[in-house]
Amino acid sequence: MPTRQGSREAVRGCARGRHVVLTPRLRLRSPTAADLRVAAATGSDPAAQRWLGWEPAVLVPEDERARLLSAPPGRGRTRLGLPRRCVATSLLAIDPERGLAAGTVTLTPLSREVCELGGHLAPAYRGRGLGAELFAAGAALAHRHLGFTVVRAGAEPANAASVRSLWRAGFDPAPGPETYRLPDGRTIPAVWFASTEPDPRWCAPSW
Repeated sequence: MPTRQGSREAVRGCARGRHVVLTPRLRLRSPTAADLRVAAATGSDPAAQRWLGWEPAVLVPEDERARLLSAPPGRGRTRLGLPRRCVATSLLAIDPERGLAAGTVTLTPLSREVCELGGHLAPAYRGRGLGAELFAAGAALAHRHLGFTVVRAGAEPANAASVRSLWRAGFDPAPGPETYRLPDGRTIPAVWFASTEPDPRWCAPSW
């Protein structure tokens, strides 16, 4: 049986609203303005959109996806703004060996204590067990730096890879609505998971 690994992630760095989370095989960092298109490219392919269902305007065309995902993300200036609980927080996952974008994880606040996690991997990084590291990194950031007690995540029951990754990342089954409406308007069946930390921490970034 796969090992649950949520406790192995290390959160580093809080300067000027930036965060870095290290996992055994990924380095996740706060995106720069230049990274936003790269982050979209990691999930714009048809296989990912089967589960993600983004609005068409967000999708990156195939030729641009290939270009963005074959070169290291830029080193542009990080988008600034206090990491308050009222705004979504994203991290770009990077393959530390090749320097390429490997995926994205996002935390969306639902209340002061609860946030919702979403994430995906770029095509070249799927099927390697990295989904667990991606989700565990998001939970680590939420619990250890953003002060959230509960991190919720939903998945379509047929998406076995996502369900397995959430379990391996330390998430447990949780109650939730039976269906979920995707941004493109599709309504899909849903199962829910949650990671709970009774004593979360809130970092105080230096400005």
